[in-house]
Amino acid sequence: MRRLAIRVGTRVAVAAVAMATLTPVAHAEPLRWVALGDAYTAGGIDAAGEQILVGGVRDGCGRTRGSYPEVLRARWSGRYGLVNVSCAGASVVNVAGEPQRPPGYHIPFFEVYDPDFPFPLVPPQLDAVTADTDLVTVGVGGNTLGFSELVLACLQLGEWSDPVTDHPCADYFSFGWDGVPTIAERLALVADEYDGLLTMIRLAAPGATVLAVGYPTIFPADPATCDRGFTPRGMRNFATVTYPDLLWLRTEVVEPLNRVIAERAARHGARYVDLYTASEGHDACRPDGLNWVEGVVDRVGRWAVVRANSAGHTAAADAVQAALETTPGS
Repeated sequence: MRRLAIRVGTRVAVAAVAMATLTPVAHAEPLRWVALGDAYTAGGIDAAGEQILVGGVRDGCGRTRGSYPEVLRARWSGRYGLVNVSCAGASVVNVAGEPQRPPGYHIPFFEVYDPDFPFPLVPPQLDAVTADTDLVTVGVGGNTLGFSELVLACLQLGEWSDPVTDHPCADYFSFGWDGVPTIAERLALVADEYDGLLTMIRLAAPGATVLAVGYPTIFPADPATCDRGFTPRGMRNFATVTYPDLLWLRTEVVEPLNRVIAERAARHGARYVDLYTASEGHDACRPDGLNWVEGVVDRVGRWAVVRANSAGHTAAADAVQAALETTPGS
């Protein structure tokens, strides 16, 4: 009888364990993730996917379904609840505390006028970061630097310059002619404002993991791989920007901007996501399908104004995921 009692007791215990295993367990609430940033986060162009409407209408921020936050929303379904407030044209102050007028597809320089412009102001993106936020990704700084202004000025100044030897844009923004802020002054401004932004993110969400996302490789190491001029292929690249100015934009603008972001991230205990190294060899002058960034126009002739395409955003999503998976406590 004793042996039988032991066997029965054992069977009951095993059955209890099995029942416990089969009992449905309530799913944990998704972690709160807030995505902050400019067009390199939002998408901003048709080549980065279908535009997401807000309440059935465009808000001018140009968030697209192919952008890296939306790629990760689908990939991380159920794990993170995404609040995507990124917006094309956003500067550091638009993220930190100043409302923004979204640009939509309004590009007066090229005589492209968005019929819905001006769009209503959107609140500072940081408003979405609350004390219970678990993850913040932020990709911003290019508009504070004046990246679009630099590229368009280089395009204008290069039109009547020798494409191989002249560097009118580098000269113009290095010496501060006409009272224009120099590239050194612009980088110093980004550094100062980025410091303040990361401080504010920490105050708003003390327990959050913060990923500071850099910018991808936009300009090639060998500018001669770019086509020039107002031909279809030249417009797919950087039109009339001279080769020396393309090299200057790579080494004296984008690379230092990424260094500023990386240094400020380290100072504030945030994790820097290096898109630049991951995207080397996928600049705007690569053949169709290999380029992760578009030039002045995309492959079918739509205005792209130098932004990442869907392939670039997928690569960014991979880099963000890899950074998060190797961040302690995430």
